[in-house]
Parts: sequence; structure tokens; C-alpha cells
Amino acid sequence: MESPDRDQAGPRILLSAGCLFHLPLERIARIGRDAGFDGMELIMNSPDLVPGTGLERISEVLPIRSLHAPFRGWAAWGGHLASWKMTTALANSLGPADHITMHPPGSRLANMISNRWFEKAYDLPLLLDAKGRIRFSLENMPWAEGSPFGRDPLDKLMDQCRDKNVGLTFDVCHMGVSGRDVMAAIRKVPLDLLYNVHFSDAVGYTEHLTPGAGALPLGEFLAHLGKVGYSRYITLELEPGAFPDDEDATVAFLISLRERMQRQLASQD
Repeated sequence: MESPDRDQAGPRILLSAGCLFHLPLERIARIGRDAGFDGMELIMNSPDLVPGTGLERISEVLPIRSLHAPFRGWAAWGGHLASWKMTTALANSLGPADHITMHPPGSRLANMISNRWFEKAYDLPLLLDAKGRIRFSLENMPWAEGSPFGRDPLDKLMDQCRDKNVGLTFDVCHMGVSGRDVMAAIRKVPLDLLYNVHFSDAVGYTEHLTPGAGALPLGEFLAHLGKVGYSRYITLELEPGAFPDDEDATVAFLISLRERMQRQLASQD
């Protein structure tokens, strides 16, 4: 099944490689292609993922349109900043790639150097040597309940995105496990700031569930995106345990999810 061309209307639905990380990338690409996805979000889980390692051939099967920068084990790349630079270099080398999702540096002592650099950075695409087509976005992580008199972390993150010249990756389940109203949250995000949506369900503190297996209003959420004219990426990001063991059954499962997502995006209810 061919992926739609880049001029299609509406958002592109991507398959996160993390959904099936236990499988070879070639097989993940084939499954995503056969299930009709528009592309893949490649998880940078190894410093061996560099230009010239066969990723161009994989991207011909299912276009690698987005990359997710490393979110743990940064020492393997030579540090947090080095991992971002290597992710950017790989995105620069892949023709379909035009987006990178990043986690903001955490508050742990081990992140001190990264935090200092990040706080002073005001143009991440420029500082990371990105080609002009590459856009970056910061992902909302699960937030603990703060003081009722404190500032909303989503507002702070959006300000940070603007300061760094990047967009926002809105992770629906992260917002849900933070105890937030996901509909109220997505309505606060300006359309021009929203570059990617990580899509999965959640209930309580359990995240990355199959849509419909949790408690989040995902149909209403997608209908909202459709109504406001969102046209960038929606990335399905499920735990591997959600999938059947059989490849044909996995493809059928993904087709069903993708088709339901497309119907909900088109819903006017």
C-alpha cells in the first residue's frame, strides 16, 4: 500500500517505532506500510542509528518523517546535547524527515549541564545545525500536581517552545496521567505551535494504552483537531504488549485503529 503524497489534506498519521521496538526496523516499516500509515516516527534508541546504516532503504518502505531524540542513556551518545546533534544529523540525511520530538531536560542533578545549555538556547534549529525543513518540538511530560497558586506547567512549556523557536508535541496520555482535562489543555494550544501529537489512551497512572482501553476522550480529541484544521503529525504510540503476536493480526489491528482515527478526525459531531 502506498503512503499518500505530501500534499494530502489533514494530518498525517505516523506509527512510532517504539510500538514494536522488539522487531527489526525493516519489519516495523513493512507492517506500518501494509497498515496504511503515512510514515514512521523513529525512536533514537541506539547511537548506531547514523546516516548510511540502511535507514534510507527502510524509509523507502515507510517514510521516516519524524525522529524522537534519545530520552535516556545519553552517555552512550556522549551526553544529552550530543544526542540531540546526532539526531539532527540523521534527520538532515533522510529526505522525508522534517521533524524531531525532544524531551526537555529533567531536573535531576545529572542533567545540570544540559539544563544550563538549554536555558540559554534561543534558537534550537540553528544551534543544532538543522536543515531548513527540520522542525523541532518539545513534548509535555507527566506533571505532578503543583500548588493551586502556581503557574500552569503547560503555559510554561509553551513559553519555552516560543523562546527556543520550536513547537509542541502534545502527548495525550501524559496529559491524562497528570490528572489534566485533555480537552481543556488542547484548546489552550495555538494551532501554529502544535507540531505533533503522541496518541494513546490512559487510565489512572497507566499510559500508552490502546485507544478505547483507557478513560481519555480520544474521539472528541481527534474531532477537535479535525475541526480546527490541524494538518501536521499524529503519532500512534502504544506499549508493545498491546499488539497481537502474529504479524497479519498486527496489521489488521493497526488498520482498524488507523481507520477509526481517520473517522474521528472527520467527525463533525
